[in-house]
Amino acid sequence: MSRRDIIVNTLLGTLLLLVFFARLAAIALAVWFGFRGLDWVLRLVFPNWTLTTESSLFLIWTSIAVRSAAGHARKGRWRNAFLCLVGAPLIGFTWLTRVQSSIGDNGHAVFFFVPVIMVIAVADDTALGRVKFLLTAAVAGAALSVNSGLLGNGLIAHTVADCVLAVTIIWWLATIRNKRKSDSPDPTLALPAAGV
Repeated sequence: MSRRDIIVNTLLGTLLLLVFFARLAAIALAVWFGFRGLDWVLRLVFPNWTLTTESSLFLIWTSIAVRSAAGHARKGRWRNAFLCLVGAPLIGFTWLTRVQSSIGDNGHAVFFFVPVIMVIAVADDTALGRVKFLLTAAVAGAALSVNSGLLGNGLIAHTVADCVLAVTIIWWLATIRNKRKSDSPDPTLALPAAGV
């Protein structure tokens, strides 16, 4: 490579990075102005009521989940649609409630989102089987009951929270291990073929 080619490639790479960060900044500004506009409209309609950023993000997340659920329902994937609709209150209870949940109480607050991320990831699986759906629904129900405070803060809540975290982490490790061993897209919890 000549010196001229190196300079041209460096300038092109720099230009591409600048375009990428300019687009990222434009998206961030659009979201920020959207929140400001929504807050302004709400102050006009309801003078003594303001919408917090967390509530705005939750409303956006709920609308995305409902849109995704409608898309899955149109294609006849009812299990995926159910998990998408469960994801909205799951993230709402995880994010907006101030209940001292045992999932995030003993460690970092990121543990609140571990089951939520699993449910969201499984909800987009187009080949969602019955066993995988039932396990995901059980994890979502258990996480929702712990984060909403239905189980309190006692021994039962801590045991259920620990089990939810253990199942989620073991499931992810098994998925990663199986994806490395085989070329199939997602063999986790897939039942073997008949006669094998």
